[in-house]
Formats: sequence, C-alpha cells, structure tokens
Amino acid sequence: MSEKWDLSDVCSSLDEAIGVSKKALARCQGFRKEYEGKIASLKPEVFWECLVQHSNTCTLLCLLESYAYLVWSTNLNDKKVCAFYQNVQDTIKQCNKELAFLEVEICKELDYSKVTLADGDYERGMRSWLRKCLKFKPHTLSSELEQLFCDEQAVADYWVRLYNEERAKFSIEVRGKKYNEGELLEIYNSQDASLRAEAEAKRMKWYEERQDLFALIYNALLRSRAISREWRHYGYPAERANLCNDIDGDDLDNLVNTFAKEDSPARALAHRYHALKAKLLGVDKLPYQDRLAPYPFEEEGARYTIEEAKELILGTFAEFSPEFAAIAQMFFDKNCIDFYPYEGKADGAYCMEMPVGYLPRVFVNFNGYVEDVDTLAHELGHAVHEHVSKKYGELGREKSCAQAETASIFAEQLVFDALLKKETDPKRRFILLAKHIEETIATTYRQIAFHRFEDMAHKERDNGELSAQQLQDMFKSVMDNYLGPSVDTDSLQYIWAGIHHFFEYDYYVYSYCFSCCVVNSLYEVYKSGKVNNFAEKYMKMLEKSGVENYRQALSKFGIDATSPTFWQDGMRLFEQELTELEALAEQL
Repeated sequence: MSEKWDLSDVCSSLDEAIGVSKKALARCQGFRKEYEGKIASLKPEVFWECLVQHSNTCTLLCLLESYAYLVWSTNLNDKKVCAFYQNVQDTIKQCNKELAFLEVEICKELDYSKVTLADGDYERGMRSWLRKCLKFKPHTLSSELEQLFCDEQAVADYWVRLYNEERAKFSIEVRGKKYNEGELLEIYNSQDASLRAEAEAKRMKWYEERQDLFALIYNALLRSRAISREWRHYGYPAERANLCNDIDGDDLDNLVNTFAKEDSPARALAHRYHALKAKLLGVDKLPYQDRLAPYPFEEEGARYTIEEAKELILGTFAEFSPEFAAIAQMFFDKNCIDFYPYEGKADGAYCMEMPVGYLPRVFVNFNGYVEDVDTLAHELGHAVHEHVSKKYGELGREKSCAQAETASIFAEQLVFDALLKKETDPKRRFILLAKHIEETIATTYRQIAFHRFEDMAHKERDNGELSAQQLQDMFKSVMDNYLGPSVDTDSLQYIWAGIHHFFEYDYYVYSYCFSCCVVNSLYEVYKSGKVNNFAEKYMKMLEKSGVENYRQALSKFGIDATSPTFWQDGMRLFEQELTELEALAEQL
C-alpha cells in the first residue's frame, strides 16, 4: 500500500492526457456532425446507437476531467500542472459545447412516449438519464445559447482556479513553525488555549489581507450564475440545484427551518451542546476556534497509523456487510488513496468519481486523529457507492448530490458506533461522543448556516456588487443563529472566504444536511432490526441511486420521506447522543 495514489491506469503522463483531450474533442465534433438536427427523426435502433456513442464519449470526458483534477489538487504550486489543468477544463467546455445540441433536441423535439428501450440495467440507466434531461425542459435554451453558456462557464472556471491557487498559498508561522491550513488541525487539537488563539488570529489575518480579492472573485461567480438563472427562467436561485436533487422549494424550506427557525426543537440542540462545552471549559463564551477544542480532562487523543485506521474501518465495514468491506479493501490494495498532507496539496478531502471501468480515487489529509479516521471512512463510503452504482452504465450512475452523501455519512456512523461500543471508560466515552456530536453539528447546522449565507449572497448580489463587509455581516448573522449565545463569533468575519464550496459549486452545501437526516433515519431502522437483510437491501439502494430518487429508496425501509416531520425525525439519533453526553458530563 503506497502513501500516494497510482494514476497510471488512468493516464501515464500529462502528455498522454493532452492526447486524450484532442481525441475527445474530435469525437465530440464528429458526433455533432452525425446527429445534430436529427434526434427527433431517428429510428429507434439509430437513436439507441446515438445514446451509446454519447455514453462512451461521456466516459472519455469523465476520465480526462478526473485525471486533470487529481493531478492538479496534489500539485497546486506547479505552474505547468496548473496550466495543464486549465487547458483540460477549456477542452472539456469545448466538448460540452459540441454536445449541447443533444439535450436541447431531447427536450424540445423528442417525443419521449415513442422511445422504446430494452429492459436491461444499461437501458434502465439510459431511461433514467433521459427523464432527468426532460426535467430541465422549461429551462433549456436554443443550441446556440447553450453553446454560448458553455463558453461563458469556461471563463467562470478561471475565477475558481484563481481562488483555489490563492488559497493554496496559505502559510502562517506559529511559534517558529510554518503551517498550511490543513496542518492547523494539530494546533486546534492542542490543550494550549493561547496557542489556539494565536493560530486563529494569524489565520484570520491571512484572510483579512485577501478579503477584497476573495470578495471580487465571489461577486464575479455570483453574477455569472445569476446570468444563467435569468436566461433559463429559474424562479429562485436554488431551483436548478433542487431539480438536480429531486427536492422542491417547500421541501428545502422545511429542511432549512428545521435547523434555523427560532422555535424549531432541532435548532436548540446545537445550542445545548455549545453551552455544555463552554461550561466544561470554564468560560462564559467559547472563542470560535475552541468550539472543537479538546476538553480539559481529555488525555492526548489516540493517534492512528494508516494501517490501524485501515484495520478499524475495514473490520467495521465487514461486520455490516462483507461485500461493502471487500469493495473498500480494493482502494487500499490498488493504491487508489492519497493519504497525507504535503506542500502543494489542497486541504480537505474528497472522493473523485471515475468513469465505468475505473476505480474511484480517495483524497484525504490524514494526521492520525480520530476525526481523520472518520474522514477516511466517509470518503471510502463515497468510493464504494461510486463503484456499485456503475451497474447502470455511465449515464445511469449519475446521482444527485444529496444522494451521493448518503453512503459516506452512513459509513462514518458505522465506524463511530464501533468505537463507542468498545469504550467503557466514562471519560473516553464522553470524548468519543463529543467528537461525533461536533461532526454531526458541522454536517447539519453548519451546512444549513452556509446554505443560508449562500442564498442571501445570491439574492443581495442581484441588487449590486457585494462588499467584503456585507459578506462578513451576512456570514456572521447565520453563524450566530446556529452557534447560539455560548460562542463568541466576533473573530469569524473572514471565514466565509475559506469555504471553497461557495466558489466551486452552486447550492451544494445543503446536501450534507439532507443526507445526514436521511442516514439518521436509515440508521435507526438498521439498529432496530425491523428490516430483514438490511445490508443487502442497503447495497441495492446504493446500486440504484442513479435510477431511483430518495423517496423511492427510503420507502423500501418503511420510511416516509414525504412526512412533514421527516427532517425533525432525522435528528432523533443526534438528540439521543446529546442526552447521553449530558448525563456523562454530570458523572464527570
């Protein structure tokens, strides 16, 4: 098992990838020449061949785009790699421009009732993809305008690249040692409160010096997204994301209100936790950087090697489902994981989807803390999900962002439960529960706060350019709402600029909260034992995530996702954990 991933099965070099990009563009140009203006009149067998060609082309484009991102995110300080990444992005946009006619003609000219496909898995994936295309029929423009927006997106990508490359320069010196942003976790886990405060002050100073640049970048991206929204006649900023996630505006409002509305029972739970932590740390208000700080009675936390984390995660997965564990094992055996932080590597973690025929890649910055074990389990959950969903082909594996987070959060919950079951010491049990609760808060309340900021920014940007101060004020207001009166938020005004999801994606963040509630409901059913062969049915659910929506999937486990209390019910597990934590605090 190597510390870094092996990409040789994808592309052996940048030069080979450049050759692939030329091949992909030529294929897209040929496809357009063969089929443009003819989709509605194609005979069934010819239409099928058209779809197969499109699927194969999408496989090639996914391969190219994924490779470029994998190389770039581990070489952010290499100008040659950065230029390569941008050139690939430009080529992808050119390819999308050539292919734009297909979805336009499917939406505007194709009579779907006359489409006949066989009953196999591959064909089912195709039907699902066609139905997803048709959901966007009211918002699909002419071929010429769709091509123009492909070009416009290529320009917007430069702003995202500028943001990421500027953030990659993050470096501060704390007491004689230099840290990138990912390495600061070591300080925030320190028992030395003055060290944590010093590091946070320097981090905020770094962002303060760049706030105007980041505000300009975000304004440009917001305006670009607004232009697309206006031309496509979306009724509100999040509508496109909601269509992708198969969630309507009322559902999203209910989700947000569950975590943000003042009289919501769920909203008070995060405040309860922060009040408890402030009390145990002996302060009236937690400094923002200390909301994740170790407790005074917390011993030096267990540090895991990669081998220990691997053994723990795979053993836990195997108890749940031998099939799930065997698939996860492959990513270690085939060197599909990049483990440690190093200079030029982006911070954070992700699982890179790969096309049919290739294993996903897992990107983490592993420092050995229990949080890093959770993160590795999370990304491996994504990887297993990606792998099994390929049963329905390249187009049929496409899943909503909200569904994509389900397997990852479920995998995290499995590992947490395994750790908790083995722990009988009250102090260590308290620490495990506290860390898990903090992770749940970050996945739910924090992401809804981020969503509310993003929504405010979209709407206020329609009235003109937003200053860095306006962005800071909006961000502080939503963070105050979720953190509550026991956390001091005066120092967090620049943190919005460090949330890469705002810059790279549009309305992605609520997906985490959405999936956490779904997973909590699923996990309660799993623990109850009420559903026979739960693990087998769960694996089937992951397989079908590209061809079934979340309501259909959950109904097979006896869960009614249309219930008005669904989101609130999804926090029952969290409340049980918090209640146990408060009881342990009384003992300690």
